Amino acid sequence: MLSIGLVFAGKIFAYQGLQAENLAGLNVGDKAPSFELKNQKDETVKLSALLEHGPVAIVFYRSADWCPFCQKHLVAMQEGLVEINAAGLQLVAISYEPVDVLARFASKRGIKFSLLSDSGSAEIKAWKLLNEEAKGRAEGIPNPMTYIVGKDGVISAKLGHEGYKARHSVQELVDAAKTSGEK
Repeated sequence: MLSIGLVFAGKIFAYQGLQAENLAGLNVGDKAPSFELKNQKDETVKLSALLEHGPVAIVFYRSADWCPFCQKHLVAMQEGLVEINAAGLQLVAISYEPVDVLARFASKRGIKFSLLSDSGSAEIKAWKLLNEEAKGRAEGIPNPMTYIVGKDGVISAKLGHEGYKARHSVQELVDAAKTSGEK
């Protein structure tokens, strides 16, 4: 059964009985933890600098190296990047993987938005997304989740699914931006 939970600006939209606020991670209305991480080009990316230019969609994913669901999702986000940007969002994605792994994937798949390396998973933990059950696979894997953070640094939308196989679409992210008032 596919379940998705979305929360926009404090309003809960439930699909098949699941509410996004019941999923792992921070919730709408929470202050977003600041980060400073390296991307696939070994450039430093700061959340605070991004927010100076508008709202940011942050995709937390398991692995660009070994997770086919994450790979497919990241490619879909790249294919929809024009629509995402037109909705007023900047897009970044975060995993625990090192820069070289992210660079290899981005080059192979044509990813232009920043894939950020959270080596040590400090940000994954700060966002309360650490998947404790995935320790046998690798240390530091997040539960997949996407947030929209407004210019004020507050989370205005949260998109997530139960489990790790299903992911939100580009259209759902664009709709979340519009509904949360971040356009």
